[in-house]
Amino acid sequence: MTDASKRLLAVLSDVAPGLAVVLWNGRDIRELPRNIREAICDALRFEAARRGLDANEEPNAYGRELDALIEALGLQNERD
Repeated sequence: MTDASKRLLAVLSDVAPGLAVVLWNGRDIRELPRNIREAICDALRFEAARRGLDANEEPNAYGRELDALIEALGLQNERD
């Protein structure tokens, strides 16, 4: 399991346990079906809005980490 997968698993365990179970089954992030990666992305975006911004509504360290995890999902490199 990659470092990104481990960190994603830790975050999802807190914010979306059902999705964490899917990742726990040992698949690489980018091998997950697109609909699952989109659901993970939605959960991470919700978490970023909830806890990833500072008082000036700029991304804090946690928000930047969530952005990196969203990028690791590889959705921006795929076409529908």
